[in-house]
Order: sequence, then C-alpha cells, then structure tokens
Amino acid sequence: MDRYIDVDVTVGSGIIGTYQRMPQKLERVFSEFIDNTTQSFIDHKDELIKVTKSTVNKIEITWNNSEIVIKDKAFGMNKDDFSRALKLNAPADSYSENSRSQYGMGLKIAAAYLGDWYSIESTQLGSKEKYYAVVDVQEWMKTNPRTVKCTISDVQENTHYTIITIRKPLRDLTTSLDETLRKKLALIYSKDLDSGDLEIFLNGRPIISTDPELRENQETGSEYLNYFEDSFVFNEVEYNYSGWIGILKTASTDDAGFTLSQYGRGIKLNYRPSDIFGKPNSFQYQRVVGEIQLDDKKWRVTFNKDEFIWDDGLEKEFIKSLKGNKDIKYITSVAGTLRKDGPKKPIVEPKDIEKNTSKLQDKYSQLGKVEKTQVETYQPDSPTVVIEHTEEVKANIVNITWESVDYSFDIQVKNDDPDLPWFNVQKKSDDNAYYIVINGTAQYFEEYNKKECKDLIVNFAITLALAQLSSARLGVEFNKSGILINQMNQIIKNIK
Repeated sequence: MDRYIDVDVTVGSGIIGTYQRMPQKLERVFSEFIDNTTQSFIDHKDELIKVTKSTVNKIEITWNNSEIVIKDKAFGMNKDDFSRALKLNAPADSYSENSRSQYGMGLKIAAAYLGDWYSIESTQLGSKEKYYAVVDVQEWMKTNPRTVKCTISDVQENTHYTIITIRKPLRDLTTSLDETLRKKLALIYSKDLDSGDLEIFLNGRPIISTDPELRENQETGSEYLNYFEDSFVFNEVEYNYSGWIGILKTASTDDAGFTLSQYGRGIKLNYRPSDIFGKPNSFQYQRVVGEIQLDDKKWRVTFNKDEFIWDDGLEKEFIKSLKGNKDIKYITSVAGTLRKDGPKKPIVEPKDIEKNTSKLQDKYSQLGKVEKTQVETYQPDSPTVVIEHTEEVKANIVNITWESVDYSFDIQVKNDDPDLPWFNVQKKSDDNAYYIVINGTAQYFEEYNKKECKDLIVNFAITLALAQLSSARLGVEFNKSGILINQMNQIIKNIK
C-alpha cells in the first residue's frame, strides 16, 4: 500500500524556473545525471556485481517531442538521497574521495533546464521502499511551495534503479543536436566507455568513444603520437600532469585540441591555447589533438565541472610548461609543416640542383674574367641614384619595426640605366627613413619575369636593407657594412 510524506523544499523553490534561462552546455546538463549514476555505481560496485553478475553500468536516455527519460540501474537512492534530489542547495554531508557528484548544477536544476515538468523515481538496492515525486516547474514558480509530496511504495529487496522523466521539453532533439551530444559525451566519459564499465544509449543507439585517426609518419610507418609527463611550480606548489598528443589524419576544428580530464572524466574539451595551437586558420589549431590528465585536487574545478579555476596565473604557467615540453613541441612543429597530401613540399630539392648544375656552371663561369678585388684597400662604391620625384608615393612606402627600431622604406625601381647597381640603400632626411633603389633592368634577373619572382626580388631587397642597417647599429660603420652589398652588386653586374 502506498504511503505519502511531505519533503521540505522551502529553500529557493520559487526560483527554480530561473535555471531555464541560464546558458548551459547541453552535454553538461546530461552529465549531471550521468555523474550521479557513475558515482553511485563506483561507490557500490561490489554490491551491485554480487546481485546483477554484471560489471557494466548502463544508462538509457530516450528523447522525443513529448518527454525525455533517463534510466539507470545503479545503486539507487534512499530517503535522504531522494529528499536532497528534490531540494535546491542541499549537498550531502560527505562525499567519497574524488566524487563526481560533489560539484555541478544538481539533478533538479538539470531537469528543470530540459523541461517544465519532471518526476523522480528511485529505489536503493537492499531497500523495500520506492520513492516517487513530481515537480511542476511553472507551478513552483507561482506558488513557491514549502513541501512536495513524495509517494512511497513497496518493492522487492533486490530492486534498484533511478528514472528521471522530463515532460514538456523546452527543445527538440534534432539530428545535429544528436550528433553533437554523442560526440561531447563520448569525450567526457571516454575512459569509462573505453573500459567497458559504462554504456550510454541515446534513443536505443550506443554512444561510442573512438580513438581519433592519427596521421602516419611516412618515414617510420608509425603514427604521429607522443606521450608526456611533466610538472611545474607555481606559488611554491608543484603541479603535475601527463597525457598524449598526436596529429589528426584529417583536419577538424571540431575534433582538434586537448581534452583536459580529472579522475577519468573530461572537464574541458577542445582546449587550444594560442601559444601552442596558433590562430584558428593554422595547421596546429586544426590538426593537433590529445588528452591531459590533471589528477590532483590542487587542480581545482569550477562548480559546473567544465572549467578549471586558474585565472590567478596558474593557467599561464601551465601553458608555459606545455609549450616548453619537448614531446609537445615536436608534434606541434611537425603539424605546422604537414599538408593534406603529405609534408609541405620544399621549394628547392636536391634533384632540382642536380638538373641545373650545368646551367649554373655556365652562368657563373663569367666571373673568372674579373680580377680579384683588393678588400684591404677597397672602398664601397655606392653611387647616389637620382630620385626624380620629391613627393612620396604612399603605395611605395613600407614601414617595418625591427629590433625596436621603426624603419620607413621608400621602394624605388629604376629602369633607365642598366649600369646602376642592382641594390642600393640611401638615407632620407627623416630619421630611420631610407630609399631602397632597385635596378629593374639588371640582366641577372631577366629570366625571373613572373609576378611572384618580382615580389620575391623586392622582398629580398628589403631584407638586405634591414640586415645592412642592423649591422650599422651593432657598431659596423655604414660604409663598411655596405662592402658585402657592393660585392654582391659587382657579382650581379658581371653575370649576363
């Protein structure tokens, strides 16, 4: 025969609807139910195996347009547990070590986030009582009740389960939402799923944790995969971490990044600090994947179990340590060179040199006719090139900061005198402002008439100018720093 008791829910019952308007990640909402179930199973595993003869904890989620049902056959709740499940802000007096249930939004908030009405039904292994209660979220908001009626029914001693039924769902399960939820839950509970201790079913289909497909090193035949273990000290406290890092076979911004885990449960997903992964369009950001275990209470977790509490400088030191780790550094550097069809193709390969050796030999043989330059008495010949215009053409101005010096380069191309040096730097009236004069008719460059080659010639000229001016700032007299440039100009001039 059923009996009834009133459960005190005075504290905060009227504000329950507020949680429907708070932004929550859907996978984190369902994690509340799964965390409670997995922790119940972990705490009472021996007792459950003795009765069920099974080591598998099974959770079934059914979601349609009219209701959402979450069902498990873990240890279940006794009267005190059940009362806390109904009451806001009612944590247990104590939790088992590293319990997954000691933080989080709680069953009642998670259920209210998903729908306007929910019921809880549970019985604990070894008990002969089943508890059932209903929460009408909209009604609670209107009346702010002091108690909720709980129905107590008789059950067999070895019965054990919990069923959460949510009606009037606030959102529909779309195909896209189904896929995203599966992927995120598989990441969060990958350790449990991989071990076979946990099975999660969504509308009859299992949620499966799969290892990412990694890129193969064509030279060794093995995957790009490194394991690491490291530590660092912050505020006189040592922090330890370990994990693995690899390169995805197929680039994916959704799959790349680190999963930061604690005690076998994913906390932060797709963690990609820019100091290691670069910008979103970089190969590292799209290809590098891995997992890092932060299995120590010193790594504190936020209330919702989706972030770490480290904005006091701890995260900065953590990233610094990751960046300096040789195994991580190797994978990220390799990832930056890989392309879809293989490693980045070098511009020049040994076979290219072999093909052009005879051509190069002929080209540079002309230099044998030039007498040796006497460096001891040689004075750089840097003829001043007449700059015809007085007004600067802004399109030709390039501003560059190098070694804390702001340079302004006015790029001038002269095509009226083939005897001019190919490259020349001249001081302008303003500080750190220079003309870079390029002889566009130098025969040496006649064969490089493609646009990209012309751009390369200009870029190379700017680099040379920076090198010459930087040498002067290091103590080399400007005229002496030009000796190398003038020697280069002489070589170019004598190759037809």
